[in-house]
Amino acid sequence: MRCSLVCPSLLLFVGALWGGIARAQTRAQTKPEAKHTIAVTHYEITGVVVSSIDGSPVPHCRLTPNLVVPGGSGSRRFPASTDGSEADDHGRFSISLPSAGAWNLRARARGYVTQSYEEHDAFSSSVVLTADSPTIDLRFTLSPEASIKGIVLDEAGEPVRDAQISLSLVPPPSPGGPPANGSARGNVRTDDRGMYELANLSPGGYRLSVRAHPWYAEATQQSGASGTDGSPLDPSLDVAYPPTWFPGGSEVVTAETIVLHAGDTRQADFHLVPIPSIHLKIAPPTGASGAVNGRQGQAFPIVEEITPGANGPRAVSVATRRDPQGEFDVGGLTPGLYQVRTPGQEGRSTMVDVTANSVRTLNLDAPGSDIARLTVHVDGFAGDTEESGDRRGRGLRVSLIDTDTQRGTFSSVGDEGGFAGRRRSKTPATDRIIEVPPGRYEVVLQGVPNIYLIGITAKGAEASGRYVTVPAGETTLTVHVANGRANVSGVATLDGKPAVGAMALLVPITIEEPDSIGFLRQDQTNTDGSFDIENVIPGQYILVVIDGGWQINWGDRSTLRRYLTRGIPLELKPSASVKQNVVAQAP
Repeated sequence: MRCSLVCPSLLLFVGALWGGIARAQTRAQTKPEAKHTIAVTHYEITGVVVSSIDGSPVPHCRLTPNLVVPGGSGSRRFPASTDGSEADDHGRFSISLPSAGAWNLRARARGYVTQSYEEHDAFSSSVVLTADSPTIDLRFTLSPEASIKGIVLDEAGEPVRDAQISLSLVPPPSPGGPPANGSARGNVRTDDRGMYELANLSPGGYRLSVRAHPWYAEATQQSGASGTDGSPLDPSLDVAYPPTWFPGGSEVVTAETIVLHAGDTRQADFHLVPIPSIHLKIAPPTGASGAVNGRQGQAFPIVEEITPGANGPRAVSVATRRDPQGEFDVGGLTPGLYQVRTPGQEGRSTMVDVTANSVRTLNLDAPGSDIARLTVHVDGFAGDTEESGDRRGRGLRVSLIDTDTQRGTFSSVGDEGGFAGRRRSKTPATDRIIEVPPGRYEVVLQGVPNIYLIGITAKGAEASGRYVTVPAGETTLTVHVANGRANVSGVATLDGKPAVGAMALLVPITIEEPDSIGFLRQDQTNTDGSFDIENVIPGQYILVVIDGGWQINWGDRSTLRRYLTRGIPLELKPSASVKQNVVAQAP
């Protein structure tokens, strides 16, 4: 029989069902929500610091990490939120870091050279941490410091006090490149015993030079004073010590390269012999004026020496007199290059090559005929140049580097505190005059990383590739440039693992051609095998990564060829960013 009404049993079942659902909903609403914990990755660098000589631990070494962030003008380093770590008695260390990234790790310890991990010359390997590889264990090799010491004696065998010893680093030969000029690495002065010491030196090649003044010399006694005394000079007091390169030459090309290994101490003594002081007579420029001895009159010129490896002219101890005809007599000079300028906003400047046994007369209105004067014009660049008022070094700058006789680098910097490059006029803004000794120079662009050289044309000089040979006299140099340098990055592996500390080379296929514009670029692989070669001139290249390439003697240009046969050809377009992985080659 079918009931026309709902059965009581069914009603009871439905009521119980809805009641269960309601209670379940009530429990769901009142039940505390589950807490979701976020896993925090712990980034850490651990390892041991050991000596490069015998592998023994370096105790209590201080290690400091800095985050490396690539930028448009190269990588920049930012300090970590940690102050680093100190190794224990056995050289072990542990550094916690706040984030992933590429970290430059520097170590310093008493008696050892302060250096970055896997440092080779200007390159090192960043320690790369990621979410997948948040920790790493390293073996950090430190080199015991080397030193050079010696004594400086005069012609009588007596010590020379307060002599300035200058140290220049001689870079090792570059793969396929020209010999690099030395770069200044510091200086010290002799004590009252004539002794000096240059400590905390890295392994490498160095050159030494000394500059001093006879204590009895007329220029030293006057200590740069100026006057109008026309009395004749005593020849025995009108002497000077020429700049002397170890072991005793007067030119940088005759200097001995002192090769230091880790922990070496070398003795380098100097014996100075005075020569007759060279005089430079200067005819003041028309209209030059200034305060002289508290009276209004023509300002005394400023004479500065241009030395190899220096960042700019250096002051020299001279004695300046003014004769009745109004000419300035500058004494106390030795053979070398000098910049002569008059102070003031409208001052003039020029360069003069002073030679032994000569009395030069210099007219600042009409500089001598033995110096090359280049009017430099930049074609293809519409941005700011350094002469547009920025004295902080920003803007495009043209430099001429003497790679043959290594007499220095001459740049189109401002009139004040720079080499003898100066404005010809305020327009056009890219025109400058650079004064250099006659010779062959490499033309290098600096200050704007994205601009690159595409050619040189010259009037009155010979141009080939990125080199120009200039004679004495007037020359016009047009530097053709373009915008859009390229970048090449990738990962290098060796036997299926990251190649750490390997030499990455980007070699132009025209490297052995005399008129090549392109030049070799380098980098060093990081702990994950990555490399990043920035600011590359567009063109055709061969990419090569060499494990242990820093230990190869690159003095023989043919050494590079056998590696190029197994390299990877690349064609880089302007502003291209190319990623290319590569298998590292054995040295």
